[in-house]
Amino acid sequence: MLLSYDIGKMQDSLKSFYSLTKIRVVVFNHEFCKVAEYPETDCELCSLIRADPAGHRECSLCDRTACEQCKSTGGFFTYTCHAGLTESAAPIRYENTVIGYMMLGQVLVCSDAREYWPELARRCGKYNVDLATLERIYRKKRAVDISTVYHAAQIMEACAGYLWLQRYISLKEDTLPKQIDEYISSHLDADLSVGALCAQFNISRSGLYQIAKTYFGKGIEQLTRELRIAKAKSILVDTNYPVSEVAAMVGYYDYNYFIKVFKKETGVTPKQYSLQRGRNQPVSQATQSAPK
Repeated sequence: MLLSYDIGKMQDSLKSFYSLTKIRVVVFNHEFCKVAEYPETDCELCSLIRADPAGHRECSLCDRTACEQCKSTGGFFTYTCHAGLTESAAPIRYENTVIGYMMLGQVLVCSDAREYWPELARRCGKYNVDLATLERIYRKKRAVDISTVYHAAQIMEACAGYLWLQRYISLKEDTLPKQIDEYISSHLDADLSVGALCAQFNISRSGLYQIAKTYFGKGIEQLTRELRIAKAKSILVDTNYPVSEVAAMVGYYDYNYFIKVFKKETGVTPKQYSLQRGRNQPVSQATQSAPK
């Protein structure tokens, strides 16, 4: 994926985030490579752990796992890392494409730092670190409540969108993931099967699956289904089209199958969804005979 970065402006944004929260924040690209950070060095405790190769590997694995998790869920993901500190990651998106991640971390979350020290020492005991030095550094670290992390993560999630909106991160126009994303979004009533998309973009099935996994965080069929149902929900709320016509508008020409998919995604039938949101939608003959 071809991305460009305004590092200076990103650094200013990260500095503002840190000034507000006093929590370190990092931006990774879609390949989990660090692009910007503030402060520009790890905290003392993490620096000591990362000095050991095994500790460094575990830190990198935690970062990657968190990014993959937030990509799959679409929102921020908060967790306790291998060393016992708390971190949170949020995806940076261009429409349906994940183009990077923001991560806050190296936070000590506990009500009593003295009581938590044995747990952190146990977690870090397997690394080649001097525990006396680790404890001395640990004692200087600020402890916070978990609610502080959640609130900071919510701000970070908003900041992730801001980086894209301000074009501090931008995606080149000719990238294949962007073309696929835009084609699907603008052709929801067309054949969007894997075979059809492969033919449209002259790409192998394995290549398409890899793009979907890497950039969309989900299978291509799931992406297409979610976009179609989201569009159907919008039409049902904003118009009085019969359900049968709405189905065709989003590429479902088997009416009963559309009802089945819609109910699986939303928990209600299209007619129920429309009525719940105040629309008294005309019901076609097909609707009357369809299973409720």
